[in-house]
Amino acid sequence: MTEKKTDNKIYNIEFLRIIGCIVIIVLHLFNNYGFGSMFNNIELYNKLQIMTSNGQKAVDLFFILSGFLFAYKLNTTKTTLDFIKHKIKRFYPVLIFVILLCFIASLFKIGTFNIYEAIITLAGLSGTGLYNAWGTIFVFWYVSSLLFVLTLFYYLLKNYQAKNVNLFIAIGIFFAYTLILSHTNGHIWGKIENINNIFNLGILRAFAGVGIGYFIALWYKTERNNAFQTNCRLKTYLLTICEFCCLFFMINNLMLHKIKYNNDIIFIIIFALTLTLFVAKQGYISRILDSSFWVKISKYSYSLFMTHWFVYYILKNTLWKYHKDFVYSCPELQICIALSLVFFLGIATYHFIEVPCNIYKRNERERERESRINI
Repeated sequence: MTEKKTDNKIYNIEFLRIIGCIVIIVLHLFNNYGFGSMFNNIELYNKLQIMTSNGQKAVDLFFILSGFLFAYKLNTTKTTLDFIKHKIKRFYPVLIFVILLCFIASLFKIGTFNIYEAIITLAGLSGTGLYNAWGTIFVFWYVSSLLFVLTLFYYLLKNYQAKNVNLFIAIGIFFAYTLILSHTNGHIWGKIENINNIFNLGILRAFAGVGIGYFIALWYKTERNNAFQTNCRLKTYLLTICEFCCLFFMINNLMLHKIKYNNDIIFIIIFALTLTLFVAKQGYISRILDSSFWVKISKYSYSLFMTHWFVYYILKNTLWKYHKDFVYSCPELQICIALSLVFFLGIATYHFIEVPCNIYKRNERERERESRINI
């Protein structure tokens, strides 16, 4: 029997989220945050580093997915301040937990801890241009940029006419990618530096990616049925081929193969096209992947994203630092150890940090609802 879906989830895009999360985890394992900084003379690690070097572009896939979900679930009845509070409650418990882990590790002389950088990170300034450094947790630049852009979008959509906001976003997308690609010679890099001391690369990537996802959501909510309503089997086959080609491009070029393009905008186009095809669900692949099974896995994505680098950080300052001979003798085993620890910590963080916080937020909403009824 087919499982009955009782919510508004578009399940197959959770599969895309999982791909993006795995790509980022593997990318950081073999670049300078992992083996690349200490064992660049091991042929296996060098080969895997080259193969996964395009993985940093998966961040742009995350931005596009976030923009889609933002617009798909948009409800502007709350104030902008309430919107910010909601996002902080969503993202910050795991952030605070990881910062505490860094502090505890420093007490055991494992790495260092800078209180100033911790404050900057908690303030959400990394990745915004106001502070051009990674902060205590370098991956949080993505969340900082995302929060800034989502807040801007929410404020504009709440206070101004949608058609004017849409025009502003459309122009902003073109402007952002033009600045990024011209500044980096056509390549989208994992940098958060400012362009001409004004425009930050992280904010520009976030604005453009969220903007693309936003417009895909607008299309999905208004024109999806008209655009794809057909009983033609040939079109279904053609769309299935398109879905396969997009997925193959993403997986092959982000994690399995190194191809240099003169202009990385091709990745953005493929990400946007893949999301559009998946939410339309007119091909066989997007229909098969439209299962709640992926939700059960993707729920760990944020915790894995926030904690994986900490595992590499600990390994760099313990096992890899003091037992290099063991690494050289068993390079394959080190990969298994690192990834096992990543998934253990990420899953544990979800269950012991995210879940209790989500329960608390749910109970808080219930109390607020009951207080309004009593009034």
